[in-house]
Amino acid sequence: MPRFKQIPQIQALMDKKECVRNIGIIAHINHGKTTLADCLLSGVGLLSPQMAGTARVLDYLEEEQKRKITIKTANIALLYNTQSESYLVNLVDTPGHVDFTGKTTRALRVIDGAVVVVDAVEGIMAQTEILTRQALEERVCPVLFINKIDRLITELQLDEKTIQKKLGHIITSFNDLIEIYAEPSCKDQWKISAITGNVAFGAALYGWGFTYDMAKQRGLKFSDIMVTCRSGGSANLADALPVYEAIFEMVTRRVPNPHKAQSYRIEKIWGGNIKSQVGEALRECRDEAPAVMAVTNVYSDGNDGTRVTGRVFSGKIRKGDKLHLVEARGETEAQAVYVDMGALHEEVETVLAGNLVSLSLTGKVETGETLWDFARQEDMKPFECINYVSEAVVTFVVEPKNPKNIETFQEGLDRLVSEDPNLKFVVDRETGEYLLSGMGELHLEIAINELKDTLGIDVVVSSPRVVYGEYAQKSGVVALALSPDKQNNVRVQVIPKLEHDVGSEEKGQILVTDEYQNILVDVKGRTQQVSKETLDAVKAGFKYACAAGPLCGEPIHQLKVELIDFALAPNAAASEIEHAVSKAIFGSFLTATPSLQEPIYKIILSVASELASDSNRILNIRRGKVIQFEQKGPLTQITGYIPVAETFGLSKELRSATSGRAVWQSMFDHWEKLSSKLAQETIKEIQKRKGLPQYIAKPEQFMEL
Repeated sequence: MPRFKQIPQIQALMDKKECVRNIGIIAHINHGKTTLADCLLSGVGLLSPQMAGTARVLDYLEEEQKRKITIKTANIALLYNTQSESYLVNLVDTPGHVDFTGKTTRALRVIDGAVVVVDAVEGIMAQTEILTRQALEERVCPVLFINKIDRLITELQLDEKTIQKKLGHIITSFNDLIEIYAEPSCKDQWKISAITGNVAFGAALYGWGFTYDMAKQRGLKFSDIMVTCRSGGSANLADALPVYEAIFEMVTRRVPNPHKAQSYRIEKIWGGNIKSQVGEALRECRDEAPAVMAVTNVYSDGNDGTRVTGRVFSGKIRKGDKLHLVEARGETEAQAVYVDMGALHEEVETVLAGNLVSLSLTGKVETGETLWDFARQEDMKPFECINYVSEAVVTFVVEPKNPKNIETFQEGLDRLVSEDPNLKFVVDRETGEYLLSGMGELHLEIAINELKDTLGIDVVVSSPRVVYGEYAQKSGVVALALSPDKQNNVRVQVIPKLEHDVGSEEKGQILVTDEYQNILVDVKGRTQQVSKETLDAVKAGFKYACAAGPLCGEPIHQLKVELIDFALAPNAAASEIEHAVSKAIFGSFLTATPSLQEPIYKIILSVASELASDSNRILNIRRGKVIQFEQKGPLTQITGYIPVAETFGLSKELRSATSGRAVWQSMFDHWEKLSSKLAQETIKEIQKRKGLPQYIAKPEQFMEL
């Protein structure tokens, strides 16, 4: 028997596509999205109204409760009944902190509408813009909830005209984002206004909110709401204008159902042939079609299996179904099918197209996998082709305290990376160190705590390090290199990608592109005449060279490598070919005036205006560049750029200088060239740390003169 009495009705509604809504809540940190999620749960009877706003039900992980931030996406199926209709609202609560935006990016793939929450005092913030842009790029329909209206009324004591002007400015700014980032076919129908019913106002913490239609139907003017709020009548407002009703009204009226949404979203988010049978089934959200599911999250179930969450885009999935793993080219079986209810899961027999689901699968499954009907043997294109807004630029060295636990430790790291694609784990080929890289210190701290809790072993963690990038400032020479056995030779030339027109058609065939935006191009088509094994060895040599450059073993970035010619011995060993390719790349690279670049964060800091100068001073001391000061009510918002290397310890210093009154976010923005002096110092430090020779190699060490 299900623990939630709504489950039978929820399952019945899955078949009524017009009554299903898949939505997410996205917002800048501390703008109130998890509080709003509590209110929605309260509105459908899953949470006591007295607990709404403080329970943080969807933040069910211990770390989330302790830190009061959302770390992982959480799904919950909500049954919303009106006087005339019942709706199934599949809700995804997403992280707001920039270190976890990768999880938000992936969640956008499986929802059709986004409730964007904005603090009425702070307005549209940087993270608001980033997340809204991502949603629009995924063709996710936005609606807006302007939260914390009470602050304008009681805290800032603004008059009605000033408040309406401020709210109008937020709406205009949000429409500007839609104008900039939405596709032409969506702009006009997705722009928001109070009259059209896709913007709501309220205070989620106190449980009240309204749309224009709600207020009109109940004969309430904004002046009435202001009087009630100032007299301490928030409880009365929550009774008269429940915020959950305002949000559900927007969602059910303005967010498209799965059938309508997939008709225009599939061609954007899936790379296959839209006119094929599979493409038509996906666009029409058919139940009677091959099962196709996109996996957004992966968790180990502790029984040599995997728990995955995602969306069924076509067909239906039942317990016992066998499914293809499109990316891994393997197979798995659905041992159980669940409807997510936050931290709990209710087992059901079947989930139909257009709905979110959890599956218990056999074997290992990676985040981002596409599941495909086992009975179909033709090629299937995966859903995974997501552009993340950040990069893994901070690294910790991690190792088990007891060397006997090394095997368990490595398995744990592999599992972490499979569950979170924004983490990277490599073994340094020079030092043998285990390097775990992520978006920032918080991202890595959470990952390591999870590793410790999961494995139950002590883990030793270094102080944070920055991931630098080696790059070429000009084109290198055509370099000839021999393999170690002298039986194979390779000629390449390296060219900074910015030196050639990236918009023009590439001469030759692009053989491979790596994660650092380096490309290997066969300019004369020579690889068309070699075996797959030889070609794989050439690619492996390229990746080996780019993963750790010759200056100090940091990754090479933004490089075009032209494979000009090669002569290989009959039955040449793959290792000999790999060595020859990597040596030629190093040789040419070292003639291209190589240097280092460092990752730069964009930082947005909100602080009481009287403390703005102290915050600015701290940023300047840390090589920060402030580009904008903006007054937002009693706060000053400082926007600028700061090297990632200068952010270690920044949190403690800012909190000390502002008595904890500063709130900020930093996100990776770009790479920037280090000055010649700082580059030399940094290279020496990295060489020393890695145990490398304290000099930069000469080109002739790798290539023939």
